[in-house]
Amino acid sequence: MHAYLSRLGIRPDVQEFFAPFYSGDPNGDLIFWHGKEAEHFGLGFHRVPLSAGLWLAGNLNLSQVRQVIISGCALDAVSWLNKKAAYLPHFDNLLFVSTGAGITQEHILWVNAQLQHKECCLINSRDLTGAMADLKLASAIRNQPAEIYFLEGNVEVQFRLRAFSFNQENFSLNAFEKAARFRFGVRTEKPKKHLTFFDELKAEAFFTFNLNYGNP
Repeated sequence: MHAYLSRLGIRPDVQEFFAPFYSGDPNGDLIFWHGKEAEHFGLGFHRVPLSAGLWLAGNLNLSQVRQVIISGCALDAVSWLNKKAAYLPHFDNLLFVSTGAGITQEHILWVNAQLQHKECCLINSRDLTGAMADLKLASAIRNQPAEIYFLEGNVEVQFRLRAFSFNQENFSLNAFEKAARFRFGVRTEKPKKHLTFFDELKAEAFFTFNLNYGNP
């Protein structure tokens, strides 16, 4: 059990599940290693590496994995499982993958090689960055290459010899699938009122603290 995670309301079974996949520094902060770069969480700050390696947690034997959950940071993965844990009978067939703040070509190659035949759920942020990451990852998982870039306020996509353009406010994986008339078969989940699942967790922890200890 870690004091920071307990303060955030992370269930003991969820903490136990993730315990082998993070470490602490001399100050007691949480360190999640993305290859040679670290995602670092302490009191009052959260640093997510850009263009880093992948952070993996859970069952690392892919032949035994039933579902893969892909996020932009490790703490989103922890927050998502904390939210879903009561509805999941087993954690031992789950693999969590975090890309860090940016999707690299190395990430794309690994996802394409390892996850083509897996049930995947993308839990990236509920913004344009997260939507673009969803399409990059879904196209890699299903081996259907898509070239995605941002130009003059629009998201431009080259896919199957066709060009698509979306206003940034209206772009999502679902919107692209409808326009392209192609389904990747990769699920996405987003928090309804917050940017990320970690933001949602922090808001709920703050509300609970105020409810229990606030002024009458």
